[in-house]
Amino acid sequence: MRAVALLLLVLLLAGCTQVVAGRGAAADPTGPTAAVAAPVTDAAGAAAAATTAIEDFWRIELPAAFGRGWTDIATLLPVSPGDALPPCVEDIAEVADQAYYCPSADAVVWDAAQLVPALFAEHGHVGVVVVLAHEIGHAVQTRLGVDEAAARDPAAYPTILQEAMADCYTGVVVRHLADDPVPGLPVGTAERDAALQTLVGFRDPLGVAAGDEGAHGNAFDRVSAFRAGFDDGARRCAEMTVPERGFTQVRFGSAADQARAGDLPLPDLLVAVGRDARDWSTALSGVPGWTAPPLVTDGCPEAAAQGPARLCPAADPLAPSAVDVDLAELTPLHRELGDFAGATLVSGRYGLAALRAGGAAVEGVDAGHAAVCLAGAYAGQLLVAPVDFRLSPGDLDEAVQVLLADDWAARDAAGRADPAEHGYERVARYEDGLRGGPAAC
Repeated sequence: MRAVALLLLVLLLAGCTQVVAGRGAAADPTGPTAAVAAPVTDAAGAAAAATTAIEDFWRIELPAAFGRGWTDIATLLPVSPGDALPPCVEDIAEVADQAYYCPSADAVVWDAAQLVPALFAEHGHVGVVVVLAHEIGHAVQTRLGVDEAAARDPAAYPTILQEAMADCYTGVVVRHLADDPVPGLPVGTAERDAALQTLVGFRDPLGVAAGDEGAHGNAFDRVSAFRAGFDDGARRCAEMTVPERGFTQVRFGSAADQARAGDLPLPDLLVAVGRDARDWSTALSGVPGWTAPPLVTDGCPEAAAQGPARLCPAADPLAPSAVDVDLAELTPLHRELGDFAGATLVSGRYGLAALRAGGAAVEGVDAGHAAVCLAGAYAGQLLVAPVDFRLSPGDLDEAVQVLLADDWAARDAAGRADPAEHGYERVARYEDGLRGGPAAC
């Protein structure tokens, strides 16, 4: 995986900082936003509107969810070069490209000269909301006693769990903005996906493991935590534990894998995933004597509507067919996102092949939903018991990115996807498959 243009590493100052059950349905934030005032038009305005809206929300939500009153944050401070030294740092240069919460001063501080403008330019106002809601999420933790609990039992509250909780509280805030629109900060489906894309940019560097001191989470884990808050509310965030989260980020398994940043060259990837996903699909079908089709390149252009990876048509589901990849489409995707982006699309087509062999329909909305979920199930078994082909650091992040980029993974065998679903729902279905296996699909 390649480095992102902007990586937010929350400052770790003194005292600062699975199977997912019971998920509610995601909000449909398309309706209310039409009546909301136009979005704020600059980064400073977005930060000001966001901090006001977020604190207004927690003044109501903290008593409602936890029976505790909200104490306004003592300091909410945008910082630019030349400003006075902010709380909890020794040099103002430490704030460059950063945002942080310092519990000892009860201060949320952010770089107003570089970080917030860059986020606004890349993701709009919701990118700014995500950063500030995350830091104020740490203030929520302080008010709920997490700092004291972590001091008593550090093993129960490692950094990665505290960061997941803050990501979760961020999801709670974004859900509130979707359900109860705030003037200037509309949240529709585009903004909801942009919130996930913002979190992708905050992922840990490749090779950081979940148990490392200061780990914040890979993109998959951070998006998962956000979704828990968005779908299930604030109490879910407070109840998070390390076992329940099932953090997925790992170290490199070999020096060779680290040297290539976890990415196989495309020809090698196609050989490896073509063999491994084919075996997985064969077993998944449960059909005696059936073998999943081979992986070929440019073998069925008539199925091009499915995207870079296609399940080639076959009149007889048990007859030889193929899973095809279009190298002209897959090569730039491989270059821009990494090898597991393509593997995600290929494994979903193999999921459809298994469904077709078992007599299930491979056209229609349900088939597209199943394809995404089964791609997640394929990745999940690589986490649990890999034999030959295995996940590298960054692979699940690449899966999240390709799911957010387009609906390829969710297209049925006719090349159609559910028009009511967006990146958020695709990521949700993928996670359901990864956590729950094929039975969840």
